[in-house]
Amino acid sequence: MATLEDLAAFWNAEGLDHVIPEVGGEFPEGFDVRLMLGQIIDASAGVLEVGCGYGRLCRAFPPERYLGVDVNASAVSAARERHPEYRFERIEPGVALPRAGTALIYTVACHIPDEELGRFLAPICAAVDSVVIGEVMDERWRRDGNPPIFNRDPEGYVGAMLRQGFELERYGKITYARYDTPAFNVGRDVRLTLHVYRRRSA
Repeated sequence: MATLEDLAAFWNAEGLDHVIPEVGGEFPEGFDVRLMLGQIIDASAGVLEVGCGYGRLCRAFPPERYLGVDVNASAVSAARERHPEYRFERIEPGVALPRAGTALIYTVACHIPDEELGRFLAPICAAVDSVVIGEVMDERWRRDGNPPIFNRDPEGYVGAMLRQGFELERYGKITYARYDTPAFNVGRDVRLTLHVYRRRSA
């Protein structure tokens, strides 16, 4: 089993490989994801994007309300160069994170093995009152490889977040254009799923 530290070493060795989309342009989803995220997330209390990569999504939010963090030093450097008005920080896996209103985890948790998911989520959930998770949620996408993929069914995240003290508030699905072609779309869900979680009241 790969630990969070193993994964951090992997992504640092990869540099920007697998971080910048290889096909489909800046938005292989088929639409500008930033517009959707800007409508879903209230940035007034701050947005913490975990696994920010090179900052593809930062412009969904005001610079003064955004912090992007990533374990990949090359990605953080690229993000700072591309978006100098935004703040990006390299972090070590599992460390405490600064407080914010909402954490955004977009196509990141699918790279975390089941055994490490709780450890990955714990510091994020400790820092915020709302969490947005976005990815293609269907276990049939799972595969070994470079990088390995651990897609989950939606229920997998609902259970994991309940264990962190968060409950699903709302969700939505929209077709992910890059995968809506044969053979990707045969026998698998090709929709981007967004979950919005809120800390459970005592």
